Amino acid sequence: MRNLAVHVATALLKLLYSLCSLFPTDNRWVLISRQSDEAPLDFRLMATWCQEQQPPIQAVILSRQLHNPLAYIPEVFRQVFFIATSKAVVLDSYCIAVSLLGSTIKAPVVQIWHALGNMKRFGFTALDSEEGRNPETARLLHMHEGYDAIAVSSLSFRDDFAAGFDADPALLFEAPLPRADLLTAPASRTAQRAAVVGQHPQLQGKKTIVYCPTFRKVPAANTEKAMTALIGAVDFSRYNLVYKPHPVSTQVIDDPRVLTIAGNNPDPLFAADYVISDYSTVIYEAGLLDVPVYLYAYDWDSYNQKRGMNIDLEHEVPTLFTADAQRILRAIENDDFNREAYQAFTHANVAVPADESCTEHLCRSIMALTR
Repeated sequence: MRNLAVHVATALLKLLYSLCSLFPTDNRWVLISRQSDEAPLDFRLMATWCQEQQPPIQAVILSRQLHNPLAYIPEVFRQVFFIATSKAVVLDSYCIAVSLLGSTIKAPVVQIWHALGNMKRFGFTALDSEEGRNPETARLLHMHEGYDAIAVSSLSFRDDFAAGFDADPALLFEAPLPRADLLTAPASRTAQRAAVVGQHPQLQGKKTIVYCPTFRKVPAANTEKAMTALIGAVDFSRYNLVYKPHPVSTQVIDDPRVLTIAGNNPDPLFAADYVISDYSTVIYEAGLLDVPVYLYAYDWDSYNQKRGMNIDLEHEVPTLFTADAQRILRAIENDDFNREAYQAFTHANVAVPADESCTEHLCRSIMALTR
């Protein structure tokens, strides 16, 4: 029954694509995301670059999470129209319309993914794991098919990403996400930090620790205990503790001493003096900001078994990796962090261009595919 439904849906999408193709193709890129209901930062930066070109390139951002499959159907139809009438299609996550249309799409389709650097297994390398997709569903929905190019932050992990997308490694090209520009530019750092503190003036006067955990499909059994330990280890007379939830996470930290700041408009990471994470690629963003990073691995054994990693976090990331919140806070208080080693690690995973911005490098690479 599911097979029949997918075949019917594919036929309808291809028919809709054919009808939409009768409309003229505009000087436009369509940028599609399922990561958030708000326009992602990377897409906003790309749209600004497009507007500055001569002639300007129109950038349409379609960003909506799949909360309800039936309610998402009109969004898929909208995606198909813009896919059929744009010069380039850019994705930062899996897009069912692109995968089902596949080679029907005439415009180049570029997958830029939504994370800086290399971290955990995803896509085809995480199939049939507790944190991954069902193999039958992945095949049925043609997961990650239809890409003409795939951007990665560093070609040093090309094979890992090619395996995750089940793609020819030749499709991958080196281009860090546009957000890296904001992380590396001193003026941007200062302005963004001021914006965060301006919206949350209670952060003034103390050092700020930002906790940025990864997304877990199913919270660990010891999550509540781990959060209690983390909060209990913080000296709130000296430090602020800010919780930045993953965009699709439902985890809530309900403690009046902890300030939750979701999203990236502005990104609380810019207000961080220290970052505590776990298995999230936010550790590379913090590295570009040159902020000390500590890994709170309170559920490492179970998470690693459920998901699997592309790197040995415990030994390859040059920082404290522990399930003990008290050890992390002692390291923060003693400024126990090797900045030089961490910078080398960051730049091995995020290859920032030397002669142009990350936004320009990525956008010019996409533009080259449209000619």
